[in-house]
Amino acid sequence: MSSAPDIIGSTSHMNHNHGSGGHNHAIDLEHPVLALSMTTLAISIKEGLYWITKRAGEKEGSGLMKANAWHHRADAISSVVALVGVGGSIVGLPYLDPLAGLVVSGMILKAGVQTGYESTLELVDAAVDPSLLEPIKETIVKADGVKGCHRLRGRKAGTSLYLDVHIEVYPFLSVSAAHDIGETVRHHIQKTHSQVAEVFIHIDPSYSMGANVDKKRILENLERRNSDVIPRQRSAEAIVSDIISSHFPKKMCLEHLMLHYLQGRVLLQVQVSMSPEILIRDAMDIAKKAEEE
Repeated sequence: MSSAPDIIGSTSHMNHNHGSGGHNHAIDLEHPVLALSMTTLAISIKEGLYWITKRAGEKEGSGLMKANAWHHRADAISSVVALVGVGGSIVGLPYLDPLAGLVVSGMILKAGVQTGYESTLELVDAAVDPSLLEPIKETIVKADGVKGCHRLRGRKAGTSLYLDVHIEVYPFLSVSAAHDIGETVRHHIQKTHSQVAEVFIHIDPSYSMGANVDKKRILENLERRNSDVIPRQRSAEAIVSDIISSHFPKKMCLEHLMLHYLQGRVLLQVQVSMSPEILIRDAMDIAKKAEEE
């Protein structure tokens, strides 16, 4: 049976190359202790580079940097193969080298498929993982004036994230006040989450103050109802004006009317003027009768 030095001498070199013109992980079997030590050092350095590059890629949201991190790990694993091959040759187990190479090939293939799949999802504007949207949702609901949010969706384009969200505000706010809340939410999101490039905000009235209602049904009918806002506004003004002019011609005059669509119903907010000579108590009685009409 051959001695260990004979085995080492019979296999003077063991190389693992990356492509044409690439670097190699040559092991000098004439100096096994030095070879094993340097290979172990190379494994440690490459593994360290893998974790540094991987964390940088996750921080920036870059698939390219993540793929490059796996290149470092592939180098480290290739050195492990060389280490296993040397050890196997020393102890008389030469089949360990091809076996380790097979395992490494499987790991690299898995990493390549996973990275390619994630990059493909970005190319087709697939929705991002809901877990990435949860911190953004917390930022939205913390903004002043926001009663809630729903339909938060996101898509990635490179390292940038584009969002679409519906926020809920107090239903009796003016358009300008609701718009200001929306701009505040946009500012908070982009300040807190640097990867967000743009936010498309839809403003909806909050229904949380009333009784339990079918919010889904109300939201589904919202677009259909919005197309009838102007005709309904004019129709309501005509009805209210006719009631006031026919029942209270000398007691009040219609100044302004606002329609609100809340919980599937129409709420009228009517502003009238009365003679300054009328007592407050009498004015309240007249307003109550007008409301009943």
